[in-house]
Amino acid sequence: MGIAGALLLTAGYGTRNRPLSLLKPKCLLPWGEGTVLRWIASIAVKLSPEILAANVSRCPGDVREVIGNIWPASKCRLYFEERPLGVTATLARNSRELAGGTWLVANTDMVVPGLPDLSEMLEFHRSSGAAWTVLVGNFPESAEERYSPLFVDSGGRVCAGGNGSRMHYLGICLVEPIVSRILAMNQCSGGFFGEPARLVAREAGNPYAFHHRGEWLDMGDIAFLRNNILKGGNFIHPDADVSPDAVLRGNWYVGNGCVVKAGGSIRDGVMLDGSVLEKEDVLERAILPWYCSSRDGCLV
Repeated sequence: MGIAGALLLTAGYGTRNRPLSLLKPKCLLPWGEGTVLRWIASIAVKLSPEILAANVSRCPGDVREVIGNIWPASKCRLYFEERPLGVTATLARNSRELAGGTWLVANTDMVVPGLPDLSEMLEFHRSSGAAWTVLVGNFPESAEERYSPLFVDSGGRVCAGGNGSRMHYLGICLVEPIVSRILAMNQCSGGFFGEPARLVAREAGNPYAFHHRGEWLDMGDIAFLRNNILKGGNFIHPDADVSPDAVLRGNWYVGNGCVVKAGGSIRDGVMLDGSVLEKEDVLERAILPWYCSSRDGCLV
């Protein structure tokens, strides 16, 4: 029951995650013992894709390393973009590559804890005969200014005009070749929903919605990031150097190559790879960015 491929969208500008995204793309932010990219790649490969691909504009070596550790290198692809194109332009540009069957397309700025493998979604997608199926969840409370809702009608299709149940797009969808073909013919750009969705609906019908009731974590917004990273569980990387005289309280994440010197204190804090918490310094309810010292004044 495999799929033709999975495309992981890693090439965004990451404007909501600045200043962290100035150094690395948000897909390389931590989740659990790995990264957000590793989490979604692990979900994708459960569908046995012939190709595991990522569009990339920065840190291609790091992105390739993550997906290459998940899936055989001969089945991995990078689609380089000198500047991020947006999802619809990426699909349009690579429409020939996506012509071989069903593709999973996934954002890499979110985590859905407890999401099972997507075999039920794939079975639903194929049995419905849909050209496009999107994973949706309940719309987040008090989120009007941050997210635009999707509306799902009684037949389970995404509809226009504000009719139907308000749902939230969880960043994962299944598409058939006709979708990328339509996007290419119309030279689409930008996000999925809006005019690109109307063009696809005109020729292939409105997308179906597959409902997941679990939590959705926005890893692409700096306002939520620390709390959401810490929901992945307390973690100290084996290659981190944490002094026995350090104090860790509440929740913490200490990444690869981090150093916590004697008397350093972490409380509900995140240390990204290579960062240093100097002697007697305190990291409380903050993120210490990649390769920074606590004395640099760069806490987020």
